[in-house]
Amino acid sequence: MGYPYPFLSNHLMQKGFKVYPHEMVCGEIGCPNEQNRFVDVAAMKDRLFYAFEYKSAGDYLLRAVKQVENYRLSFDYVIVVAEIPRADVSVHPTRGVRIKEILKLGAGLWTVRFKRVKLRDLEKWEIAKIFTQISEKAPIQAHRVHENSKQITDFGDKWFWMFYSALDRRSDASTFVHAKDFLWDKRLFHPYEIVKLVSTVGKEKAVSKIAKILQSSGFRLLKDRSRGMLSQPLSIVEAAQFISKFGFNFEKLYHHYVDSSKNLGEARQKMWKDLKKQIYGVGTRSASQFIRGMVLKSSWNFPLNDYMFLEKCEFNTEIALRIGLIESRGDYYTDLAKFADEYLEGNYGVIAHVLWFIRKKYCAEHRCYECPLFSRCFARDETGTGKWVFNEVVTPKLQKPHKKNREWIRQKFNHYGMKLLKNQLHPNQAFLTDFNRTFH
Repeated sequence: MGYPYPFLSNHLMQKGFKVYPHEMVCGEIGCPNEQNRFVDVAAMKDRLFYAFEYKSAGDYLLRAVKQVENYRLSFDYVIVVAEIPRADVSVHPTRGVRIKEILKLGAGLWTVRFKRVKLRDLEKWEIAKIFTQISEKAPIQAHRVHENSKQITDFGDKWFWMFYSALDRRSDASTFVHAKDFLWDKRLFHPYEIVKLVSTVGKEKAVSKIAKILQSSGFRLLKDRSRGMLSQPLSIVEAAQFISKFGFNFEKLYHHYVDSSKNLGEARQKMWKDLKKQIYGVGTRSASQFIRGMVLKSSWNFPLNDYMFLEKCEFNTEIALRIGLIESRGDYYTDLAKFADEYLEGNYGVIAHVLWFIRKKYCAEHRCYECPLFSRCFARDETGTGKWVFNEVVTPKLQKPHKKNREWIRQKFNHYGMKLLKNQLHPNQAFLTDFNRTFH
């Protein structure tokens, strides 16, 4: 039987609680917030009923107010469990002014801090398997993070990926689609059309024309020190010129470097350097991103075993820390390279792809519980072996639930009867908290 929020459920069992084996809907009589009736963890101890609302570090703590307002009409005690450290509000009962919106309702407040632990070999194999599965299914473009993977097959896909990578200076990826559509309407998206314009009016005028088209469409041009607002339009023109040298054919581009090199690694390195040299604004990260995408989602066969394909950035580093793949920010390259060499057949590109995708799809939108790596985040251990520390900050006050709502809760517990928590540990068998007082 799998209990909700295993780290919390297991802890409560060890403290002598009986835990309901699913999320529970609280009673409805008098509830002011109809959409907030699902209780994360419902538990019972000494014939009293407890509602626990868990808020991860990425979930706004004050969202618990409406839930507490509902739960207190069905349960004897309500406790909010807040993961720390957190950035939204202070959990200090006197200095945290906004936290009082929860405390004035009589709710208790616990905190939980997850300890970082070194991953065992078996866990690394499991993470590597998850990484491979995610990379196979995940798209490579940010505006498609909620879609299934789309292979880069025809010329249009491949050119848009080069166009996307050339423009990508931490801009909003959804605007790249808008830019593409607007240029398409003006018959200036296909690289052949761009190169033809250059041959007709000259490179500088072609860059200026594309800049004006993008600006008139509402595309926000980024400004750099060298070319100002013409930076991204110049990148588009030079990307078109680059692929034109190979007959506007990405397979010819690939084979040009493969056929002129001793091995695939050398071919990849030559292309990587030329992308940076010949397309304005394309640096180490965007050149690596382009090649990585063509290998993971197209037919190219370059090895992705160079540090550049780990694509170090602040965000990727943070995710790698959260799931225990690196021990410190300074270990990013060495630890991840070792992990890839030992568990991913040296494919560094899979790591960069997955770290980016996890951040975009789950972390940025606080969708922690949908994330396939949730159980590994901050090296969370769901076996009850003490990889977390709970602390009671504020003791809950006894509520006055509606009698019929409370009876509803009691009947739900009785439904499971003796089957409930047959694997429950003796309350004194393990202590994972630093509580210094009891509740009743």
